[in-house]
Amino acid sequence: MTAIDPRIAGMKRNLERFKLILPVMSPKGGVGKTFATALLAHILSRKYECISLFDADLTNPTLHVVLGLNAKNMKIIEERGVKPVKVNERLELMSLALFVDEYSIPLRGKDVENVIKELLAVTRWSGRILLIDTPPGFSDTHLELLKILSSVSKSLIILVTTPNYIALKSIERGIKILLLESVKLAGILGNMCVSTEDEFKIESMTHRYGIMYLGCIPYVDRIENYFGLNLANMLKHVEHLYNNIVKSIDNFTGV
Repeated sequence: MTAIDPRIAGMKRNLERFKLILPVMSPKGGVGKTFATALLAHILSRKYECISLFDADLTNPTLHVVLGLNAKNMKIIEERGVKPVKVNERLELMSLALFVDEYSIPLRGKDVENVIKELLAVTRWSGRILLIDTPPGFSDTHLELLKILSSVSKSLIILVTTPNYIALKSIERGIKILLLESVKLAGILGNMCVSTEDEFKIESMTHRYGIMYLGCIPYVDRIENYFGLNLANMLKHVEHLYNNIVKSIDNFTGV
């Protein structure tokens, strides 16, 4: 007789509170996916009251760094579960860094599944949209998340790529995999674009697969200068992304 995992009910209850869940993925490392996730959170917080963030990079969680949080100062608050850390009045974050500080914990297989289930089952979110920062590639973490989210109809994946040739080939492979699995895509977000030619490369690929082009984040020198409170200063450079992202969300959900 197979034992029933009590965390499944907790996960489902916690995830069903969200109007929309947006995993941010890239099959290629080094494309600035974590920075893009943090920037997306600020962009979406302009329309939606509270944005929740989940750092699903279990072995190297860094979303809190980009958001300007110090793991040593992140306190665990238990209240019928664990409350996410408040980034500001409109953003909240759950990360394994809250429990392990700056230590790295190598995980794979069943361990990955257990940590993801545990965090999603105990977190007491207050937002209505959940952004998930995933590690690079398509690993056990992604497969577990896709399995969990398959029972939640309100999830759309955002893919991040740079105009680099290798990154574009990698994202193309990722698109094919996700389309075969009938996964819904919100669109593709470019990053580190320095010219209209760079944007054209990414936009052309989205047209080939009938996927929405969300726009491109310009290349930023010394990007660490925009971490934390300064991240909001990037918004004036990406005004075009707001309408594209909101339009993509509305096309699928009417949120």
